[in-house]
Amino acid sequence: MKTEEGSIRFILAITLFPVLLMNGMYYMMPFDAINVYEYLSGDALSSYHLVNIFTGSAVIPLVALITGYMLNHWRDRGIPDLVKITITVFLAGSLQSVFIFAWDFLPGLALTALVGLIFLKSKWFVPMISAVLLFAFHMAVNVLPDILENIGSPTDKMYSAIQTVNEQTSVYRSSDYFAIISKNIEIFTGDIPGTVYALLFTVLPWLLFGMALAKLGIRELLGANHILAVAMFITLAGGGLALKLIQVVTLGTYSGTLLADNFGGPVLALGYFILLLFISGVIPGKAGALFAPLGGRVLTMYIAGNILLIFIFYGIGFTAYGDISILSMVLVMAAVYVLSIAGGFLFRKAGAGGIETLFADNSDQSGKN
Repeated sequence: MKTEEGSIRFILAITLFPVLLMNGMYYMMPFDAINVYEYLSGDALSSYHLVNIFTGSAVIPLVALITGYMLNHWRDRGIPDLVKITITVFLAGSLQSVFIFAWDFLPGLALTALVGLIFLKSKWFVPMISAVLLFAFHMAVNVLPDILENIGSPTDKMYSAIQTVNEQTSVYRSSDYFAIISKNIEIFTGDIPGTVYALLFTVLPWLLFGMALAKLGIRELLGANHILAVAMFITLAGGGLALKLIQVVTLGTYSGTLLADNFGGPVLALGYFILLLFISGVIPGKAGALFAPLGGRVLTMYIAGNILLIFIFYGIGFTAYGDISILSMVLVMAAVYVLSIAGGFLFRKAGAGGIETLFADNSDQSGKN
């Protein structure tokens, strides 16, 4: 794509698919309450490994990197305007968490974006150093002590929370929509202080890192040196995947999962970010145009996709919750992604910008793109 705006649209459109895969784990089963090595077996476990190795714990850092990059791109709009945009996203995400999908990442991402705006006018090294310090503190205080304490010990095993599994399965397979809303609220507001603390050390560092890379002109650097771009991707993605494999080799132990989720996933996400920036700069215009309508309305299509998914998975619709395989979930998410691309074209043809027109001038209006 010739412009940075076009690159952002392309990256947003592509990233929607791994986001759907991440959410799909929660749509199909009580993912936050299970040990998959107890819950799944055979081909289902193998399918989970394939999805988890490439997306697990990497999607949120990737989205945070992209968000930081976008904030820097829109810095000339002024902080007050960006605050309004961020609050709008927070409200949209909060409503979605209550009425549709309790595990939506938008509220947390919006909160960290509000903090990130503090660094918007600073030099590149300020968010860079802040990101490194936050991540180093997180690893030194929250991750490594737990790994050293549990590795090789009888406690180094994750167990499914059977009561939570049964409760969530009962609620989300029921046709009582008000019970679903009640459970969504319970999950969404369950541990607000813990959630905020986690956001501070697992999302904010990567948002700031993405902002710092944007200030350094990473897109232009990768565009001018293709060998560097490929080398960075291979190094980061290879290292991230190797760390992610530790979780598989250790059969999902607590220490192995901690290392994979808190270090392997973010490193892999950084590799993906480099790859997406590189591809967005070299992809032919006609190929990139296939994703532009979706990229300009990604929030609208994301919410619309979630509305469709609750009717597929929950008891108010086809009740696939708890009954669908990992492979089937991937196929469902692929179908929803294709529908999202088609929806973007339909919106463009109708000259509609979607929700994005309420707070940002980044949709391809009037069918121009």
